[in-house]
Amino acid sequence: MYTMEAVSEGISEASQCIVESMLQERKVVCCGEGSSGLIAQHFATNLLHYFQHERPGLPALCLNADSATATAIASQAGYNDIYANQIRALGQQGDCLLLCYHGSSNSNTLRCVQAAHERDMRVITLCGPQGGDVSALLQPDDIELAFPVDNKARLNEMHLIAVHSICELIDTQLFGTSAL
Repeated sequence: MYTMEAVSEGISEASQCIVESMLQERKVVCCGEGSSGLIAQHFATNLLHYFQHERPGLPALCLNADSATATAIASQAGYNDIYANQIRALGQQGDCLLLCYHGSSNSNTLRCVQAAHERDMRVITLCGPQGGDVSALLQPDDIELAFPVDNKARLNEMHLIAVHSICELIDTQLFGTSAL
């Protein structure tokens, strides 16, 4: 049976990366497609509102949550740029990008990572066992959480556990709170 031990160090590094950004008054930009997009949106919501304990909201946004913007970009610039265009407009040096995907890289995810690097953003990916071409784009200070799970339903579950773990670590590091 697969456990989270394989990615526990990466989860810790991801939370630290996000905390460092927030201490510099930066934000987390999240995105993903399909069920991965829902996980990205869930993560952003947990940061903006609160995870398990009431606390001040933390700066986060989810690019796939705005369907009007995504469809406008797709109809004029092409689907491959729906996240890259938003990152170029909204991303700042010191921000973090959290990209959730199942592991099959497409030009949309590739351009998204490239745009984040153009804006001097660190990238955190949650992906399947094969990070695809996105893995080759990652820089040494980026973080890849590659889960050795081929079944998409189980992969989504692992991504959700990772997101919850990252949220708990962020809250503990910033506010000294943790789950009871």
